[in-house]
Amino acid sequence: MSDAGPRIGWIGLGRMGAPMARRVIGAGLPLTVWARRPEAAQDLQAAGATVAETPQALAQACDIVVTIVGGPADVQQLHAMAMPAARPGTLFVDMSTAAPATAEAAQREAAAHGLAVIDAPVTGGVAGAQRGTLTTFVGGEAAARERAAALLQAVAARIVDCGGPGSGYRMKLINQTLMVGALLGVADGMRLARAAGLPAERLQQALAGGTGFSTIFENYLPRMLSGDGAVTFTLGLLAKDLRLARAEARACGLSAPLLDAAVVAVDAARQRHGDAAGVQVLAQ
Repeated sequence: MSDAGPRIGWIGLGRMGAPMARRVIGAGLPLTVWARRPEAAQDLQAAGATVAETPQALAQACDIVVTIVGGPADVQQLHAMAMPAARPGTLFVDMSTAAPATAEAAQREAAAHGLAVIDAPVTGGVAGAQRGTLTTFVGGEAAARERAAALLQAVAARIVDCGGPGSGYRMKLINQTLMVGALLGVADGMRLARAAGLPAERLQQALAGGTGFSTIFENYLPRMLSGDGAVTFTLGLLAKDLRLARAEARACGLSAPLLDAAVVAVDAARQRHGDAAGVQVLAQ
């Protein structure tokens, strides 16, 4: 550990990961990054990050290794590559949206190499990642959660201890279940508004104080009415999250009619627009 604090290793420089990694640098923590596409790391390197040639080299050099990637398979692949190379005692922090079973696999791999691991998925969107206003749901052993405090404080405004391993993932899947209900409701509402010729400013004025108002409404109203705008969350990632949430519900012996309907609606949109389209196209 350096005098500036634990050396953070960061894998995952997408829409969320890159601005979060930049906030780690801003907090004064030494940062090493690895990216499959070297050009993705250039801005962070210019801001002071060290670039590792491989995940293994990154793990060897760092006290805490963060992953924020597409899903369970990506997390497990990176853990299988990086954990055997890490020094004993290294803490692995996964901030992806994954499944509780991912935490179980990570615990087994970490134990085999004398490491620690927590799951700490985030919510709050790209704007929250840029501003440092994210919420992170943290699952894992208490000592490991404590070791991650400086890192988590650098990237999130709210740090919620959810319990043991996998509980952070479970909380994120509950969050995604609530979120998709609001998202599909706003999409239907915006289709109705567009058909009726109601302008965005009138909708904002009328609905901002009502029971239908939400963060999703506020963030997506203009983009859903216009059908374009910045892509901050894609249909492909949403579909992955919904399937994870539905699988968790089924594992608990529950039916999930909202999630069933949401999967159908999102898959139909994916067929029309592709996985890389922003979720605002749900209103088309």
